[in-house]
Amino acid sequence: MGAEQMTELALFPLKTVLLPGNKLPLKIFEPRYSDMIADCMREDKPFGIVLIFHGEETDKKPEIFPIGTSAKVTDWQNRDDGLLGITATGQHRFQINSTIIQPSGLLIADIEYLDDCNEQEIPDQFYYMGELLQHISTHKNEDLDSLDFNTIVYQLIYLLPLDNPLKQQLLEVSSCLDRAVVLHAELIRLGVIQYIKP
Repeated sequence: MGAEQMTELALFPLKTVLLPGNKLPLKIFEPRYSDMIADCMREDKPFGIVLIFHGEETDKKPEIFPIGTSAKVTDWQNRDDGLLGITATGQHRFQINSTIIQPSGLLIADIEYLDDCNEQEIPDQFYYMGELLQHISTHKNEDLDSLDFNTIVYQLIYLLPLDNPLKQQLLEVSSCLDRAVVLHAELIRLGVIQYIKP
């Protein structure tokens, strides 16, 4: 997806980070977001998830980071508590150029999608990341050998106990190789890897 593609996207500011390919369960209770989700499901279009750095999820206009991830509703259910439960699956990174607030309180952004380096083979020095993903993945039967480098890195960020500021930093990195370098350093700090062959 080229960076030149600009479009409008309804935003769902949250205190969590969604990355491409990751799944995020949500329960919807505010009318502005119930209407947004209904519209997205009806029109089969995405919405944007962005991390809040100041404010609350219920605020009319919390302060948000400028880079987020578009998401599609890939599952939904009516919960026992009467609320709508959905699963949002991350698709593409985007950058916010400007925002407006609708009368309903829904935040609409003028965004441009950012390129991702898909289909790149995993470099030798980071080959262990695929093995690590195989070790910690809950989907043991998936053919992880078929995953590209970018997908492996995003899935590790999703599964590992990383805090939101670091996840946001990793989301904002434009190169998947640079993203892997940052993640590699964090894995050493966490003690996940004690020694990596050069």
